[in-house]
Amino acid sequence: MDTFFEQITAVKKSGKDIAAITGIWLLAFIICFLLVLFMGYLGSFSFLLIAGALFGAFKLSCRFNVEYEYIVTNGTMDIDKIINKSSRKRVLSFELATVSRLEKFNQGLLSSVNSKEIVTACNLNDPEAYLMVSSTEGKGTSYLIFAPDERVRGAIVKFVPKFIANSAFK
Repeated sequence: MDTFFEQITAVKKSGKDIAAITGIWLLAFIICFLLVLFMGYLGSFSFLLIAGALFGAFKLSCRFNVEYEYIVTNGTMDIDKIINKSSRKRVLSFELATVSRLEKFNQGLLSSVNSKEIVTACNLNDPEAYLMVSSTEGKGTSYLIFAPDERVRGAIVKFVPKFIANSAFK
């Protein structure tokens, strides 16, 4: 019987994200103000530039609307990043049989790990966050920080090695 579970988790905006969005819009309005001031030199072309600045600010600020989708299908786990509910990118894919560690997430666990090996698919301060370590031949070791719900946890436990499944999600 096929196993298929999926979960979408929205990432809350941090203070840095809100500051970046505010900065983007502030810069766009400053550019618009300057274009209005120089409208005598630019003529009607300034309206096109104003529209472009506002459209660019809108598109850039939408890039901060991020969700992650966890998909467990017959022993394979896929992590997709969804930006503004319109574009999707596969961030990580691995077999659950290659998992070597699964435990509650703690910031101290990753102090000696290369940051390029870490995939953060939830808020780091989420109390339900877990760390999953998977080693794949050719791809190396991946450290996944994620916050699965009860259904996805049950699907993961079915496919990880038994010595990990016994202590997983406790």
